[in-house]
Amino acid sequence: MTLTPLMIDLGGKKVVIVGGGRVAERRVQNLLESGALLTVISPEIEEKIHSLWEKGLLNWRQKYFEAEDLDNAFLIIVATNNSVVNQSVVQATPPNSLLSVASDANQGNVQFPAHFKQGKLSVSISTNGASPLLSAKIKKHLHTIYDENYGDYVDFLYESRQLIKHSALAKKEQKLLLKDLLREDFLNKDKQRKKLVCLKGDILK
Repeated sequence: MTLTPLMIDLGGKKVVIVGGGRVAERRVQNLLESGALLTVISPEIEEKIHSLWEKGLLNWRQKYFEAEDLDNAFLIIVATNNSVVNQSVVQATPPNSLLSVASDANQGNVQFPAHFKQGKLSVSISTNGASPLLSAKIKKHLHTIYDENYGDYVDFLYESRQLIKHSALAKKEQKLLLKDLLREDFLNKDKQRKKLVCLKGDILK
């Protein structure tokens, strides 16, 4: 199976998570900021999931899985430690739904990579299921390189790009300016502020 990396907007989409243990908890945490409509199907749930349910951040159906639980689901996540239940979910998944199976990634069509964010910067690492531990190791390494400073830096790049793209400069000049902003010294916040003042003054005349 060849996987295609993809960023996806789950805002307002129905996401069903079958299972209430630690794996389900991790998936819930992954998806909390996505704007998805989260529903957890499980007789019992971890304390953290329960806390999120009490706060109204997800829907919990305290029951055993039934095929109709998947009706209109955009994304289905199988996260139980019961192979019979897992297989039941796989078999009941509608053909047009996305499916992630924690215990056997090859049974689904979606996998969750190791991932971290710094503002608008989003970094994902995957070994296509070969070694989640290696993905975690690489994530930890990259997290030390792309630290919290990169959140502000990417915001700076975004604002600068908007100014440059809407300027009267020729495309070649725009490209050179954008490339220049990738210099490491622009990680300095004071230099970012000065550059933005310069861009606003020179480009938007």
